[in-house]
Amino acid sequence: MSKEFKVPSRKQPIFKVVKGFFKLFFNCQVIEEETPPEKAIVIANHSAKSGPMALEINYPRFNVKWGAYQMLGGYKSRFRYLRDVLYMQKCGKGKFFATIKGGFEAIFSKRLYKGMKFLPTYPDVRLAKTIKNSMQILDANMSIMVFPENSNTGYFDELIEVFGGFISLAEAYYKKTGIDLPIIPTYYHKKSKKIIIGKASYIQELKKQGLDRNALCEYYKNQINDLYHRHIVAQ
Repeated sequence: MSKEFKVPSRKQPIFKVVKGFFKLFFNCQVIEEETPPEKAIVIANHSAKSGPMALEINYPRFNVKWGAYQMLGGYKSRFRYLRDVLYMQKCGKGKFFATIKGGFEAIFSKRLYKGMKFLPTYPDVRLAKTIKNSMQILDANMSIMVFPENSNTGYFDELIEVFGGFISLAEAYYKKTGIDLPIIPTYYHKKSKKIIIGKASYIQELKKQGLDRNALCEYYKNQINDLYHRHIVAQ
Protein backbone atom coordinates (compact mmCIF):
# COMPACT_ATOMS: atom_id res chain seq x y z
CA MET A 1 0.00 0.00 0.00
CA SER A 2 1.49 3.35 -1.05
CA LYS A 3 1.87 6.16 1.44
CA GLU A 4 -0.52 9.08 1.31
CA PHE A 5 1.13 12.02 -0.39
CA LYS A 6 1.83 15.06 1.77
CA VAL A 7 2.54 18.49 0.35
CA PRO A 8 6.12 19.49 1.28
CA SER A 9 6.46 21.92 4.14
CA ARG A 10 7.84 25.39 3.56
CA LYS A 11 9.64 25.12 6.91
CA GLN A 12 12.83 23.05 6.65
CA PRO A 13 15.18 24.19 9.43
CA ILE A 14 17.77 21.43 8.90
CA PHE A 15 17.98 21.86 5.13
CA LYS A 16 18.19 25.62 5.63
CA VAL A 17 21.65 25.05 7.11
CA VAL A 18 22.62 22.91 4.11
CA LYS A 19 21.39 25.63 1.74
CA GLY A 20 23.54 28.14 3.60
CA PHE A 21 26.60 26.06 2.79
CA PHE A 22 25.74 25.65 -0.90
CA LYS A 23 24.99 29.35 -1.17
CA LEU A 24 28.72 29.94 -0.91
CA PHE A 25 29.07 28.30 -4.34
CA PHE A 26 25.73 28.99 -6.06
CA ASN A 27 24.80 32.56 -5.15
CA CYS A 28 23.56 34.29 -8.32
CA GLN A 29 22.31 37.57 -9.72
CA VAL A 30 18.58 37.18 -10.37
CA ILE A 31 17.09 39.19 -13.23
CA GLU A 32 13.28 39.33 -13.26
CA GLU A 33 11.59 40.43 -16.48
CA GLU A 34 8.45 40.39 -14.37
CA THR A 35 7.77 39.35 -10.79
CA PRO A 36 6.94 35.62 -10.74
CA PRO A 37 3.74 34.58 -8.95
CA GLU A 38 3.69 32.16 -6.03
CA LYS A 39 1.69 29.60 -8.01
CA ALA A 40 3.04 28.71 -11.43
CA ILE A 41 4.80 26.11 -13.52
CA VAL A 42 8.44 27.13 -13.89
CA ILE A 43 10.42 25.61 -16.77
CA ALA A 44 14.20 25.91 -16.62
CA ASN A 45 17.38 24.56 -18.17
CA HIS A 46 19.28 21.98 -16.11
CA SER A 47 22.83 23.23 -16.78
CA ALA A 48 24.36 19.80 -16.09
CA LYS A 49 24.39 19.31 -12.31
CA SER A 50 24.34 22.98 -11.36
CA GLY A 51 20.91 24.25 -12.33
CA PRO A 52 18.66 22.62 -9.72
CA MET A 53 20.79 23.71 -6.75
CA ALA A 54 21.35 27.22 -8.11
CA LEU A 55 17.60 27.62 -8.59
CA GLU A 56 16.81 26.09 -5.20
CA ILE A 57 18.96 28.75 -3.56
CA ASN A 58 18.09 31.76 -5.69
CA TYR A 59 14.61 31.38 -7.19
CA PRO A 60 12.41 33.85 -5.26
CA ARG A 61 9.36 31.59 -4.84
CA PHE A 62 8.95 28.34 -2.94
CA ASN A 63 8.83 25.47 -5.41
CA VAL A 64 8.76 21.70 -5.71
CA LYS A 65 10.85 20.20 -8.50
CA TRP A 66 10.42 17.32 -10.89
CA GLY A 67 13.38 14.95 -11.07
CA ALA A 68 14.41 11.47 -12.22
CA TYR A 69 12.72 8.79 -10.13
CA GLN A 70 15.98 6.83 -9.86
CA MET A 71 17.44 9.56 -7.66
CA LEU A 72 14.76 8.98 -5.04
CA GLY A 73 15.17 5.19 -5.03
CA GLY A 74 17.62 2.92 -3.23
CA TYR A 75 21.39 3.25 -3.28
CA LYS A 76 21.87 1.01 -6.34
CA SER A 77 19.27 2.96 -8.28
CA ARG A 78 20.92 6.28 -7.43
CA PHE A 79 24.43 5.02 -8.12
CA ARG A 80 23.56 3.55 -11.51
CA TYR A 81 21.73 6.70 -12.57
CA LEU A 82 24.58 8.94 -11.47
CA ARG A 83 27.28 6.75 -13.06
CA ASP A 84 25.61 5.56 -16.25
CA VAL A 85 23.19 8.35 -17.11
CA LEU A 86 24.34 11.62 -15.56
CA TYR A 87 28.11 11.32 -15.72
CA MET A 88 28.76 8.92 -18.61
CA GLN A 89 25.82 9.52 -20.97
CA LYS A 90 24.98 13.17 -20.35
CA CYS A 91 28.27 14.65 -19.13
CA GLY A 92 30.61 12.46 -21.23
CA LYS A 93 32.81 11.33 -18.33
CA GLY A 94 34.90 8.15 -18.32
CA LYS A 95 33.74 5.07 -16.41
CA PHE A 96 36.38 5.33 -13.66
CA PHE A 97 35.54 8.95 -12.85
CA ALA A 98 31.81 8.27 -13.10
CA THR A 99 32.05 5.24 -10.79
CA ILE A 100 33.98 7.07 -8.07
CA LYS A 101 31.93 10.26 -8.28
CA GLY A 102 28.59 8.48 -8.60
CA GLY A 103 29.37 6.00 -5.82
CA PHE A 104 30.23 8.80 -3.41
CA GLU A 105 27.33 11.10 -4.28
CA ALA A 106 24.78 8.28 -4.14
CA ILE A 107 25.44 7.99 -0.39
CA PHE A 108 23.82 11.35 0.45
CA SER A 109 21.95 12.31 -2.74
CA LYS A 110 18.54 11.03 -1.62
CA ARG A 111 18.51 13.28 1.45
CA LEU A 112 19.66 16.19 -0.68
CA TYR A 113 16.93 15.56 -3.25
CA LYS A 114 14.29 15.41 -0.53
CA GLY A 115 15.59 18.64 0.99
CA MET A 116 15.37 20.31 -2.41
CA LYS A 117 11.77 19.06 -2.63
CA PHE A 118 11.95 16.77 -5.66
CA LEU A 119 9.05 14.71 -6.92
CA PRO A 120 9.97 11.56 -8.87
CA THR A 121 9.04 11.58 -12.55
CA TYR A 122 8.70 8.55 -14.81
CA PRO A 123 8.87 7.82 -18.55
CA ASP A 124 5.65 5.75 -18.43
CA VAL A 125 2.09 5.76 -17.06
CA ARG A 126 3.40 6.39 -13.54
CA LEU A 127 3.78 10.03 -14.56
CA ALA A 128 0.05 10.30 -13.82
CA LYS A 129 0.88 9.99 -10.11
CA THR A 130 3.45 12.78 -10.39
CA ILE A 131 0.85 15.00 -12.04
CA LYS A 132 -1.75 14.17 -9.38
CA ASN A 133 0.68 15.03 -6.56
CA SER A 134 1.79 18.16 -8.39
CA MET A 135 -1.80 19.40 -8.53
CA GLN A 136 -2.03 19.11 -4.75
CA ILE A 137 1.11 21.25 -4.49
CA LEU A 138 -0.38 23.84 -6.84
CA ASP A 139 -3.58 23.81 -4.78
CA ALA A 140 -1.41 24.78 -1.80
CA ASN A 141 -0.32 27.93 -3.70
CA MET A 142 3.16 26.64 -4.50
CA SER A 143 5.05 26.43 -7.78
CA ILE A 144 6.20 23.35 -9.67
CA MET A 145 9.61 23.60 -11.31
CA VAL A 146 10.33 21.36 -14.30
CA PHE A 147 13.57 20.80 -16.22
CA PRO A 148 12.06 19.71 -19.55
CA GLU A 149 15.10 19.67 -21.83
CA ASN A 150 16.07 16.56 -23.74
CA SER A 151 19.58 15.95 -22.37
CA ASN A 152 20.03 12.40 -23.69
CA THR A 153 23.01 13.51 -25.77
CA GLY A 154 24.34 16.02 -23.25
CA TYR A 155 23.67 19.44 -21.76
CA PHE A 156 24.03 22.51 -23.97
CA ASP A 157 23.78 26.27 -23.41
CA GLU A 158 21.00 26.34 -25.97
CA LEU A 159 18.26 23.72 -25.55
CA ILE A 160 17.71 21.49 -28.59
CA GLU A 161 14.36 19.98 -27.53
CA VAL A 162 11.97 19.96 -24.59
CA PHE A 163 9.62 17.25 -23.42
CA GLY A 164 5.97 18.08 -22.80
CA GLY A 165 5.33 16.74 -19.30
CA PHE A 166 4.78 20.26 -17.99
CA ILE A 167 2.12 20.75 -20.67
CA SER A 168 0.32 17.64 -19.44
CA LEU A 169 0.37 19.08 -15.92
CA ALA A 170 -0.97 22.47 -17.04
CA GLU A 171 -3.76 20.86 -19.06
CA ALA A 172 -4.74 18.50 -16.22
CA TYR A 173 -4.88 21.41 -13.78
CA TYR A 174 -6.98 23.47 -16.19
CA LYS A 175 -9.38 20.55 -16.66
CA LYS A 176 -9.72 20.17 -12.89
CA THR A 177 -9.92 23.83 -11.83
CA GLY A 178 -10.48 26.00 -14.90
CA ILE A 179 -7.25 27.87 -14.06
CA ASP A 180 -4.83 28.48 -16.92
CA LEU A 181 -1.57 28.42 -14.99
CA PRO A 182 1.23 30.86 -15.81
CA ILE A 183 4.23 29.12 -17.38
CA ILE A 184 7.46 30.90 -16.41
CA PRO A 185 10.55 30.37 -18.61
CA THR A 186 13.77 30.58 -16.60
CA TYR A 187 17.43 30.36 -17.58
CA TYR A 188 20.47 29.70 -15.39
CA HIS A 189 23.95 30.51 -16.70
CA LYS A 190 26.69 29.02 -14.56
CA LYS A 191 29.66 30.99 -15.87
CA SER A 192 28.10 34.43 -15.37
CA LYS A 193 26.19 33.34 -12.25
CA LYS A 194 22.93 34.74 -13.56
CA ILE A 195 19.35 33.51 -13.35
CA ILE A 196 16.89 35.14 -15.72
CA ILE A 197 13.17 34.82 -14.99
CA GLY A 198 11.06 35.49 -18.05
CA LYS A 199 7.51 36.66 -18.59
CA ALA A 200 4.58 34.34 -18.06
CA SER A 201 2.53 32.88 -20.87
CA TYR A 202 -0.54 30.66 -20.80
CA ILE A 203 -1.13 27.40 -22.64
CA GLN A 204 -4.86 27.85 -23.18
CA GLU A 205 -4.24 31.24 -24.78
CA LEU A 206 -1.56 29.75 -27.05
CA LYS A 207 -3.84 26.88 -28.05
CA LYS A 208 -6.42 29.45 -29.20
CA GLN A 209 -3.72 30.66 -31.61
CA GLY A 210 -3.57 27.19 -33.13
CA LEU A 211 -0.55 25.73 -31.33
CA ASP A 212 -0.71 21.96 -30.85
CA ARG A 213 1.42 20.01 -28.36
CA ASN A 214 4.50 19.86 -30.59
CA ALA A 215 4.24 23.56 -31.37
CA LEU A 216 3.88 24.35 -27.66
CA CYS A 217 7.08 22.42 -26.88
CA GLU A 218 8.87 24.36 -29.61
CA TYR A 219 7.44 27.64 -28.35
CA TYR A 220 8.61 27.09 -24.78
CA LYS A 221 12.02 25.81 -25.89
CA ASN A 222 12.42 29.08 -27.78
CA GLN A 223 11.26 31.08 -24.76
CA ILE A 224 14.03 29.60 -22.61
CA ASN A 225 16.66 29.98 -25.33
CA ASP A 226 15.59 33.58 -25.93
CA LEU A 227 16.47 34.44 -22.33
CA TYR A 228 19.94 33.01 -22.94
CA HIS A 229 20.45 35.01 -26.14
CA ARG A 230 19.13 38.32 -24.84
CA HIS A 231 20.69 38.30 -21.37
CA ILE A 232 23.87 36.27 -21.82
CA VAL A 233 25.02 36.19 -25.45
CA ALA A 234 24.07 39.79 -26.22
CA GLN A 235 25.77 41.22 -23.13
